[in-house]
Amino acid sequence: MTKLRFGVTYALLFVAIGGIGVLIYQFYNNDTPVYAYQMDESIMLQDLSSRSYVSIDYSDKPTVLLFFTSWCPYCNEDAPKIVELHDKYKEFINVYGINVIQRDELSEVIGYVEKHNIDYPVLLDESNQLYTNYGSHGFPSMFFITPKGKTIDAIVGSADMAYIEESFLKLMN
Repeated sequence: MTKLRFGVTYALLFVAIGGIGVLIYQFYNNDTPVYAYQMDESIMLQDLSSRSYVSIDYSDKPTVLLFFTSWCPYCNEDAPKIVELHDKYKEFINVYGINVIQRDELSEVIGYVEKHNIDYPVLLDESNQLYTNYGSHGFPSMFFITPKGKTIDAIVGSADMAYIEESFLKLMN
């Protein structure tokens, strides 16, 4: 009986360690695309400031799409980081803030933009379609897109400045 418990304990331990190893490998494996969605056409969304519909232009230079809501604490935590990186790299990278307006109030979005002094375009995903196309993973969600429309990196949730900047630099190269 003792040998049976001993064997079962080691078998369970072996399976647990193997499972953790697989998770770690998947987390750090950067050889596969992050998300399969490919931007192959122009996306039209309503601009927060002008209320007109504008096209997301990812063909002239690399583009960062940042999905956010005004009530999300992590979005509020990362907003100053994105503003700083946009100011630093705006000659090389387009940044679009995309509010998932179905989960927010317009007045709150305006207040969020003013509070964080956001000067990159903020667009409203009224139908939730673009957010859905990217998998609806949480807030904030950043997708790093090449001029050919391929998503090469993504960050879901809050991240430190160095990690976000590393993704900006990866996109520029």
